[in-house]
Amino acid sequence: MNNRFCALAGAFALTVVGFSVGSAFTDVEAQSAQKAPVILTISMAQIVEQSKAGKSIPDQAQKVLESIQKELEAEGLKLQKDIADFQKNSSLMSDEVREQKQQELSLRGQYALPQQAQIMEQAFSAVIQDARTKVLLESRPFIKDIVDDRGATIVLDKAQVMYASTDTDITQEVISGLDKKLKKVEVQKISLAEVMKRLEDAQKAKAEAAKK
Repeated sequence: MNNRFCALAGAFALTVVGFSVGSAFTDVEAQSAQKAPVILTISMAQIVEQSKAGKSIPDQAQKVLESIQKELEAEGLKLQKDIADFQKNSSLMSDEVREQKQQELSLRGQYALPQQAQIMEQAFSAVIQDARTKVLLESRPFIKDIVDDRGATIVLDKAQVMYASTDTDITQEVISGLDKKLKKVEVQKISLAEVMKRLEDAQKAKAEAAKK
């Protein structure tokens, strides 16, 4: 499970661009304007993994995942029961009804259940990413404070940097500030019935819009 929470998509950068006024600058001002940019580095992955708020995600995510698995298992058991009932009563059905019921059960097993599993996997990934994003959004004010304090012009994610000296790394400073403000983020609970209803409503809305 932890490996699922170790990846972090994208890079985070803050840039401040100076300006010059040509000959209006004095020699001292011109020299100051041409000084090298102050670059800081940060590990956004570590902020999620090591902050108190970030550490609150995996246990919640595991419970959500277990709930999803139980729902999918229940759907599988329901299909097995319906198949058993069909086999028991098929001799009492007309040829047309028997064929229709058999096709329905086949479609549920071959397409509906795998599709539901895929949809729930995507929904699960989305709620985890939402929780991680909340942590990163809450870290932004602390990053800005450090940037302002150090007069930095650029902040780069360490995942995108081949080498940087340790004194440029502000990750732990940001985590320290974030931990004082945010102890936990909520991982949204989702259910198969809820997700499927949302998809159904979206499809209906799209169909209605296409008619207009």
